[in-house]
Amino acid sequence: MIDRLIETVIDNSVQCWGCGVFDSLFQIVSSAAAKIYDVFSGICLVVFGILFTIFVLNVIWQNMKSGMGDPWMKKSFQKVFISSIIALSLLGVGVSVPRFITMVVFEPVANVTLIFTQKMVNTTPEVVNESVTYEPVQMSDDGFYRPQLRDTVISIMKTTVSQFQGYVKLGAAIVSEAFTWRALLGIGALIKHITLFLVGFALAWGFFKLFFRYCCYFADFIIAMAMFAFFFPLSLMMYAFKDAEWVPKWILGIGDKVGVAQIKTLINSIVTLGSVVISYTVIMVIIAKFFTASGTDVNALMNAITGGQIFEMDLDTESLENVTLFSLIALMYVLSYIFDQIPEITKMILSAFGVSENKQYSEQLADDMTKFGKTLKNLVSQKTKTIATHGASSAPAGSGGGSGGGSGGGKAKP
Repeated sequence: MIDRLIETVIDNSVQCWGCGVFDSLFQIVSSAAAKIYDVFSGICLVVFGILFTIFVLNVIWQNMKSGMGDPWMKKSFQKVFISSIIALSLLGVGVSVPRFITMVVFEPVANVTLIFTQKMVNTTPEVVNESVTYEPVQMSDDGFYRPQLRDTVISIMKTTVSQFQGYVKLGAAIVSEAFTWRALLGIGALIKHITLFLVGFALAWGFFKLFFRYCCYFADFIIAMAMFAFFFPLSLMMYAFKDAEWVPKWILGIGDKVGVAQIKTLINSIVTLGSVVISYTVIMVIIAKFFTASGTDVNALMNAITGGQIFEMDLDTESLENVTLFSLIALMYVLSYIFDQIPEITKMILSAFGVSENKQYSEQLADDMTKFGKTLKNLVSQKTKTIATHGASSAPAGSGGGSGGGSGGGKAKP
């Protein structure tokens, strides 16, 4: 009964609290970028005109310095001129061009990330949707980004959150296991189960804090998609300078930053959302092995953890009975070390796929939210103490006044 209550509390607490915010911001960015795409295009066209003029003057000067080595400027001016006509044509098509790029570049990346993530943790979309109940809000299909990208990214986030449910439940199950009759069988057993309680609490609290930080991980994706949408017209125009001679390096640098760099950043943001659960799966294998009997397969316990069914599966009694105080303390140290090494583990996994983490703004948002929570807690605590102190100091005065009034009344009697 108690286990069921704890399980329900965890299921209701560990939900995708960031999904709703992400959904709203995604729709705002997509709709706004589509509506002002023509304005963006006009601004970027002016910037491109300035850069193109600088480029032409530089080509003429460099060609003159080289003794008119390329009199028809086929390798420089003509190449850029033809490429710019193509770029202008694509720019004139409107928002359908970036939507096509979204469909053939970003959506496949998101789909592959989702499939790989769910295969890694051995779960299905049905199980995820049953555990994490958030459903995307209906979205129009005329924005800068297609709704399919939003839906897939939310599915990635929900998959990871469903795993956090299992991880927190494992800690709660270990805490529950510490409160058994075996804990009363002598001082040694009592100390062992107290330490077991600390291990379970450390697991539950540690993964809950990581879950809270993960709820902020959409920030980098939103910023990346906004930057890509804003700079897409300019990146399209800057592509005209690619592979031409006598292009100033700083112009090529602008093209790299607003073009390929923005695409890579957005791809990295998508993969980062899925890489978290991959890193934690590696960690959970180590932890699950500790609570599995010697010589047995850890897969059953891992499936119970990742499937959120740890309360339906008893932790190995023999393994727990043979746990020593030293081994539990060692596990506490290992847990602390593993939590600190999560960024390095994630980096190693992502490097195998040729991508990198992108959660700079997400981590900053998580830190700011944590600081805000501590500030709010301190403020409430101070207000509570102030009210309590004021009530304690005013109570005697009121009481004394009442007493004095009563005495005075008695003396006035004839």
